[in-house]
Amino acid sequence: MVATISGWTMAAFAVITLMGGLFGDWLALAIGIPLGLVAFFELRGAAMIRRFLPSGATLLACNQLGLALVLIAYAGYMLIQTVNHPILGGAGGQSTGDPQIDAMMGDLSRTIGLVLYGGLMVFGLVGPGLTALYYQSRRGHIDRMLDQTPEWVIQAMRAAG
Repeated sequence: MVATISGWTMAAFAVITLMGGLFGDWLALAIGIPLGLVAFFELRGAAMIRRFLPSGATLLACNQLGLALVLIAYAGYMLIQTVNHPILGGAGGQSTGDPQIDAMMGDLSRTIGLVLYGGLMVFGLVGPGLTALYYQSRRGHIDRMLDQTPEWVIQAMRAAG
């Protein structure tokens, strides 16, 4: 259930992100395509778990590590962009005409970017990392269930699921 909800949520975010690529945003394509792959494998792993295949847990765990890589890469890129090209403070024609105000706004923009994208990097490591551990722990439960349950019951459960 967790993997199914996660997979469909990621698929929705992938579609929304890829829509930005329709307008020429290459970063949206660079993030949307891997996010779509993560969603596909999340749903595939969820289907494997419903069929009581232990390899589904491993697939889901590896998939979460892939998600972590996508999130960390995106946050790292945006962090570099924010530090080098702040949105406020004279960048891109956003000058107020006062150098002190522009400097202050540039510093504010960098600080907000550092907090936002630095936080995303931390979340991108911790969230999927813990979820990967959770998914991998399910493999032991599936293995024990398969060992302790008669084959005919497993076949009936797979047919029903």
